[in-house]
Amino acid sequence: MGTWGTGPFDNDLAADYALLLDRSDMPEGLLRHALSQPDSSRIENWEVTVAAAAVTASSCPGGKPLHPEYGPHKPLPPLPHDLRELAAAALVTLLTRPPQTYGWVSEQLVTHWRSSLAQLHGVLAAALAKPPQPAPAPSPACLPNQQAPAPPNPSDSGPRRR
Repeated sequence: MGTWGTGPFDNDLAADYALLLDRSDMPEGLLRHALSQPDSSRIENWEVTVAAAAVTASSCPGGKPLHPEYGPHKPLPPLPHDLRELAAAALVTLLTRPPQTYGWVSEQLVTHWRSSLAQLHGVLAAALAKPPQPAPAPSPACLPNQQAPAPPNPSDSGPRRR
């Protein structure tokens, strides 16, 4: 069938990529590979790059859920923050090239496609503007093999005279 819409998973290559993500034990590696390809001079799998950017953006605050039929069905583990940078850069690369490069046949489709990529980029850029949240430090009571500090002795308060 090829391409049936302008969404991230509205084509055969992206739908196949979603299945690959569902079957993979290492989805992060697949995402990294797809997001690093737009820098090459040939654009053969831009559909996969857009799909990987959509998966990455979906894990960000404000990210849209993925296509219920053609997107990945298996929940992904938390994605590293640097994937957001790769996805945002990949989208910028795709958006700066002429739309004819991608085979769109009408200006209306180009406009809709560019708009959907710009929305994905906006979600990623907003997530990048916020620094990653570090994991909360464990409380002293949760630390293994450590004793809580002894409470102060009231008779030990203040300086002593000799």
